Amino acid sequence: MSSEDPRPPGVGRRIRPGVRRFPDRHGGLAAVDFGTTNSTVTLYDPYRPPPQLPMPADQRAVLCRETVALLRAEPADDELATPRAGACRAEWAALRDRIAGDLTGTDVEGLVEAVESDEAAGGGLLHRVLLALDLAQPGGTAPFSAWLAGRLHHCYDTAFATPALEHHCLFPVRLDSAIEAEEVPSRLDVTAVDPELRVRLGPPLGDGTPLASVRGLKHHLDDPAFRVALRDDDRTLDVEALLGGAFGFLLDRTDEFTRAHPDRLESGHVDQVVATYPTMAPPSARQRLARVLTDVLGVGEADLRYDEAISAALFFLMRDLGANYAIGIEALRARFRPVPGGQRHWIENSLVVDIGGGTTDIALVTVHLRDETPPLPGAEPGTTGRYYRLLPQLRGTSGRARRGGDFLTLQVFHLLKAIIADHLLTTGHTGADQLGEAGAWREWQDTVTAGLDASCREDGRYAPGRLVRQALGALRRDTAVPEGPAGRRFRDNVERVLGTRTAGVAGSPQGRERTFGDLWELAERAKIGVAPGRPFRLPADVVQDIVSRADGVPAKLPPGIGGGPLELSYAHFVEVTEPMLVEVSRLAAGLARARLDGADRLDRVILTGKASQLALAADVVGRELAAGSRRGEPPVRVVVERTYAKNAASMGAAWAASLASLGAPDADEELLRQGATEVAVEVDNMLQALPCALSMAGRADQGRVLLPAGTPLREQADGSLRAFATIGPLGDRCIIRREVDGGQPVPWGVFRWSELDSRLAESGASRRLDRRLWPRQIRAGIEVDAAGNLDLLLWRGERPYLRIDRAEPAPRLPAELRGDVADATAHADRLHVAGARETPPRPALRGVDAAPASRETFVDEHGETRAGVLGVGALPPPGDDGRWGLLYRTDDGRDHLVGTLSAVPGARGPHLVSLDADGVVRVHAGDPPRWTTDDPLDVETHPGVVLRVRLGAPQLDADDHDNPFDGTH
Repeated sequence: MSSEDPRPPGVGRRIRPGVRRFPDRHGGLAAVDFGTTNSTVTLYDPYRPPPQLPMPADQRAVLCRETVALLRAEPADDELATPRAGACRAEWAALRDRIAGDLTGTDVEGLVEAVESDEAAGGGLLHRVLLALDLAQPGGTAPFSAWLAGRLHHCYDTAFATPALEHHCLFPVRLDSAIEAEEVPSRLDVTAVDPELRVRLGPPLGDGTPLASVRGLKHHLDDPAFRVALRDDDRTLDVEALLGGAFGFLLDRTDEFTRAHPDRLESGHVDQVVATYPTMAPPSARQRLARVLTDVLGVGEADLRYDEAISAALFFLMRDLGANYAIGIEALRARFRPVPGGQRHWIENSLVVDIGGGTTDIALVTVHLRDETPPLPGAEPGTTGRYYRLLPQLRGTSGRARRGGDFLTLQVFHLLKAIIADHLLTTGHTGADQLGEAGAWREWQDTVTAGLDASCREDGRYAPGRLVRQALGALRRDTAVPEGPAGRRFRDNVERVLGTRTAGVAGSPQGRERTFGDLWELAERAKIGVAPGRPFRLPADVVQDIVSRADGVPAKLPPGIGGGPLELSYAHFVEVTEPMLVEVSRLAAGLARARLDGADRLDRVILTGKASQLALAADVVGRELAAGSRRGEPPVRVVVERTYAKNAASMGAAWAASLASLGAPDADEELLRQGATEVAVEVDNMLQALPCALSMAGRADQGRVLLPAGTPLREQADGSLRAFATIGPLGDRCIIRREVDGGQPVPWGVFRWSELDSRLAESGASRRLDRRLWPRQIRAGIEVDAAGNLDLLLWRGERPYLRIDRAEPAPRLPAELRGDVADATAHADRLHVAGARETPPRPALRGVDAAPASRETFVDEHGETRAGVLGVGALPPPGDDGRWGLLYRTDDGRDHLVGTLSAVPGARGPHLVSLDADGVVRVHAGDPPRWTTDDPLDVETHPGVVLRVRLGAPQLDADDHDNPFDGTH
């Protein structure tokens, strides 16, 4: 890296990480999932094509592991379901011994070792072992045969459920080579700030105090005011610097990973980055992340098309397809439902719920499978291949910020804190009291009790168990609403006993930081370790270490501290964690109910993310979805992803970006005649419609929906995808909200007229906005793109004017056909186009549903305007030469060839036709661009010119109970 700031280090110089500018650039891309708790990176490296193996290496490794586990397994009684379990175990032992002797001449353990070593060398022993087991299975006794068949199926299912990453040229980056880990904690240590910022992600090293430490940085993605103070330094670090340091660290580790594997990976520094982000992150947060990558780090190409919900959904599509698309597509066709009345069309509706460390991200996806094999004249029936199109359609997304595994841990944290505090106030000093230790301990307890809320005391003394009951009462609240006074009162009471807060606390925070960290790690262990019938016992040594740092506690603790039945029961665990799981489950169910109509249904639910590993999560999600299902519907399958719960987002994003860069292949007639199966996976189809409704806040909090969910995004002249809606006149301010099915709307963008005048003043302009025109005569609309960016469009007049280029050649209607009619609408029904041979001529300006052309005003490069009309329907496919014939139909029904229209080279979207009052006919790739300006004053003097204003970041209401790492817990 290199730092480009020539100023010397010190005050006045912005602290920034080094800029990533290198002469050698990697030819692939890196998909980065910077998480709240952990982070992963997946590298797409097409440097060398994957080896053509009967079974991909990833899946073969899993099959070997599962087979070894099977060879070492002993059938349990409950697995066999027979009173002769002992005989079955003897049968299994005899079969293993025979296979071991036949294949290796050793015992079972020798066979296992031989399989593992032979597999590492690429041998075929694994295949011979499985073949022997498959052949022996039907000949066993019925109970044993059933058990072995089930275990063999499990081996195969687990192997084929493993994504064939290397086949797709995808490589999980090893971020911690010391422990060979593919994920790294997102905890950040600042190790240097001069001459440039350097950070490290991971657990504390214990080799010195860093300049600053940050946990949960991702919580502040939409908080531009967030700052971190440096130790022994007057300077602070802003959120963009910290994010740049974190992404720089992950990309440096990716570069090290490529250099460590020169035999299979391309050398060079990664310069194309696909970054995932929370689904509910507002546009301002996404724009900040893009700035970090391109402006702060200097990355050449930053791709933010895929949020975490979309990325996770695409991962499961990749996994289901497998390495061999010809086999995978047939498996999907067998699983999918045929569309009623649709020829060779199948679908499946999947709800993906990603409960990560800091957020929950939800996507509802309908995957369409279409058999679009073209006619192959002369081919023998049954001898040709098939051409399939796989189109994932995003029906909607939802989610909840600050609702994930960290929030569950925070709930457990507060309950454990109350349990320990109650333990401190109820444990007496029972040891020898030679130095007055018992009195000192009672005095400390009395002092602390006196500072508690009156609800915790009876007759001036602490009421045993009261803090725990208060905790349970507050923590079982509905997490969809902000925490009430009772919750804050309970937390304040517990804090007076056991201090873990650092925000606003005088003195050195290091002791409290350590207490918080120890208690947090204990809550993480308890969350994982507690189970039905198995309470989590708090280790006495950990409890003693925690309480020894309580404010004012005597140096000599009573002998009973940390002992006794100090534990977290599973019932209490459910009480404090289930409310959050209910909240996010209702959001998922609300999304499914809102997007699926009465004739459609949900086929499966996929749970992923770290927190989804809790058995309670699957139970709650299944229960909430079942509560809203229609009578007679089959139960929805709930699938929990365990192996790739954290990696799914980065893997899915990397796979999608790689496919998008290659494009979807058209049907190859020659390959089809040879019997090949072709599959076109069109991942970009996920980005063709708005995943949520956007509304404008009105009086009494009544929202006016401007763009409904599912609104198609239309391709523009610059190739971008956008949707537009007219608002009309604006009031003093405009607040755009994202609607959330089953939840509260979220502010998405805000605009105030005063900000526009302030920007004009800052630009140095001598004039100000004419208050006679602004805002009374100004009209507005909103435009949203595929990345969720929101712009406000401002203009005078009824509609924005559309920009045309008179220098481009375009046919003109002959004067004898135009007559004296200057209104272009008079000719709209007479114009037809003829394209490909198999499609008959059709109206050029009307849609297929007979929708009339829209009246528009066109303006050229000289500012001259003319009236006209713009077609609303896409043109049919052009002819083989890429052109359409333009026909004019006269009153007698005859068509006259006026000229030809050429398709715009490289355009993927629909082509439209326009006609102006001068009789000029033009073809446009997507919607024609609007006539725009960067100067607000032009709007006053030029009706129809559009000023585009990026909506500002809304002020989000954040409950301090949501962020575990802000120092208030």
